Amino acid sequence: MGVKERLKKFVKLQEMPVREFEETIGVSNGYVNSISKSIGIDKLTLIVEKYPKLNLEWLFTGEGEPLKAEGGGDLQEPKTKYPPRFIAPKVVTVDKSGKDNIVLVPQKAAAGYLLGYGDPKFINSLPTYNLPNLQNGTFRMFQVSGHSMYPTLQDGSFVVGEWVENWAGSIKDDRVYIIISQEDGVTVKRVLNRIDKYGALYCKSDNRREYPSFTVKPKDLVEVWEVKMHLSFQLPNPAQLYDRVSDLEAELIHLKDQFKGK
Repeated sequence: MGVKERLKKFVKLQEMPVREFEETIGVSNGYVNSISKSIGIDKLTLIVEKYPKLNLEWLFTGEGEPLKAEGGGDLQEPKTKYPPRFIAPKVVTVDKSGKDNIVLVPQKAAAGYLLGYGDPKFINSLPTYNLPNLQNGTFRMFQVSGHSMYPTLQDGSFVVGEWVENWAGSIKDDRVYIIISQEDGVTVKRVLNRIDKYGALYCKSDNRREYPSFTVKPKDLVEVWEVKMHLSFQLPNPAQLYDRVSDLEAELIHLKDQFKGK
């Protein structure tokens, strides 16, 4: 059962049709059925304002009960040995229509992001953008630094990540993520998720000859964003790869001729 199905279950518990629920929170007809993986922070705020008893931990993870315990104003403690994560980023910005902006964290701001990710003044000082085909989620853009993900990602290019709220369950093997951790700051890596099995994420570089893999423990994680878009102003030259293959092919033929001579 995903977020959309759980939200429908909650609406059913309120003994009202979905359309009435949509009218109550001020969204268009069909919004609930349009939800894919997550709910944007603007819509989530509307829902929480009208239905404060909704247990957001249950809505996003399925853990606990749909309604908060009587007398409890805070989220129920998650049934996990790992530290609680934020249901949404600590700070988001919206445009004039109320839609989430995509905040850009450039290279020069990456060092300060670890301290400023929860500071509205810092986040509001960063540039914001709107990009096509990114909806029904919360997104943030980061600038790639270095050559650890070459040739997939080039130094100075940009990646747009979608917020991941359930680290143990939602991080998929061999996909590229923006990992924000206390130990390593902002890094972009290909990830193996072994949180449930070994209590760690294994972060791999695509350029593994020069950049070794490393481990991140959940207690050190701050944020995780799944890369959904890559923007680059440099076009890779496939001739370099072809030249390498041709050189290797010529070398193999040369070695083969030498063995024939012997």
